[in-house]
Amino acid sequence: MNRLPYILAASLGLVVLAPVVASAQTGAANVGVSAEVRTTAASTSVKASAAATAAMDKKKDRAHQELQRRVDALASINARVQAMQQVTPSFKQSLANAIQTQTSAFQALDAKIQADTDEATLKADVQSITQSYRVYALVVPQIHIAAAADRAVSISTMMQTLGNKLAARIQAAADAGADVTALQTALNDLATKISNANTQAQASVSSTASLTPDTGDSAQMAANTAALKAARANLKTVEADLKAARADINVIVKGLAKIGPVGANATASSTTSVQ
Repeated sequence: MNRLPYILAASLGLVVLAPVVASAQTGAANVGVSAEVRTTAASTSVKASAAATAAMDKKKDRAHQELQRRVDALASINARVQAMQQVTPSFKQSLANAIQTQTSAFQALDAKIQADTDEATLKADVQSITQSYRVYALVVPQIHIAAAADRAVSISTMMQTLGNKLAARIQAAADAGADVTALQTALNDLATKISNANTQAQASVSSTASLTPDTGDSAQMAANTAALKAARANLKTVEADLKAARADINVIVKGLAKIGPVGANATASSTTSVQ
């Protein structure tokens, strides 16, 4: 029996099956590679998402610290406002109201930032800390100026009380026949310096009390800047006047000490200061 046809057929079968097996193996390999690519892509996506979340959390934390710093600063200067004695009650209340309004705005912005879920919104809200809340930039220097003026007036008031006592002693020395020409000159200068200090202190408050936030208006911004600059210049004058007044007090006290007791004793101190 001739088996050649069978052998040929079997050989051909193997030849036919070989590509099929190879194709199956290649397909299996492709499936493995595809699965690996999908796994890698998913892992990369998860890592990217985690990194983006961490970056947003970091920005939120920085924003919270910046806003809290401003809230703390407002609380501190509000304590100074409440301690003011020489400004009018209405101005004092106006400052307190502005502080509360700004504090509430900062706290509301902080809450919004912490709740933001997308990068674009978070970026805009963070920028608004400095770009949109211009009240803070005005209220803080207003309060510092008012507090400085308030303290200056308090000091000048104490100096005036002391000046009245010194005037009584100078008059007593004059009645006793002492030469008080230099002392009287110093006393007159003391009165002038105290009066001018009070005037300049009041001017610094008056020029800034009615200022309003510029809200991006360049003209209003320029006006506010000019008013604040002028108020600070007034306070510099106040400081110089009070320094000169202290010098006058020293001259009078030393002069009276040389003359000696001539009437009712009056305690004089030249240690009053302004910072």
